[in-house]
Amino acid sequence: MSLLNRIRMAESQMTPTDRKIAEAVMADSELFARLETSEISEQYGFSQPALTRFAKKIGYSGYAEFRYDIARNKNTLTEQSQNITLSSETARLLEKTEELFSADTLEQIVKEIGEARHIFVSGYHRSRASAQLMNTALLNYRYSSEMIPYDEVFKLDSYCRKEDLFIVFSVRSRIFVPLLKKLSECENRPKIMLITCAPKHEAAKYCDRVIVLPDRKTIQSPLEPDPAITTIFFINLLSMHLKTQM
Repeated sequence: MSLLNRIRMAESQMTPTDRKIAEAVMADSELFARLETSEISEQYGFSQPALTRFAKKIGYSGYAEFRYDIARNKNTLTEQSQNITLSSETARLLEKTEELFSADTLEQIVKEIGEARHIFVSGYHRSRASAQLMNTALLNYRYSSEMIPYDEVFKLDSYCRKEDLFIVFSVRSRIFVPLLKKLSECENRPKIMLITCAPKHEAAKYCDRVIVLPDRKTIQSPLEPDPAITTIFFINLLSMHLKTQM
């Protein structure tokens, strides 16, 4: 099995440090084949125990075997590394997004949006920009939509209606969980749509529709493309269908 495949297969068990080591290996395999762990540690800041744990996690008996395999296959690995860049992995992620969201699926989402009397959109921290982009797209296509800051979501239960729709952007954070739980229990509960990258998002049980976007785990990438890129691409795909409903 190639080193790249070993890394991809172990990706779901990797810590943030493991992923940084994987990226460093893919970026400069020759250096890892040539230097001792102490020298790698000095150059990259990885501890020697972290390097050994990484080697064992991807299926080697220890760092020595890992280093030997890199040296033995460094030409092949260099070719593979050149083909795996953040840009190429981002492209794979966008291709996967387009594959998962067919025209029929997007039209069904747009139908649910179109049935709402009024739409509220929110997101926290990095997801806030995605929420703002969605709100802008809805307003551009003449939907009744409003951006709600995270710290004002708790007020929704006082004026929302059953015919309304609340769209929440949350890549993985659980910060919306208590707010959505409270909102789901109110008398005039609106429909709730969650857009996330977490298949088991804790807030999902309080939502009517959960849209799970692909991330690096979906494509088993050793690198970490920004999930915001996937969200923006999804909104662009959705916008093409929003436009047809004008």
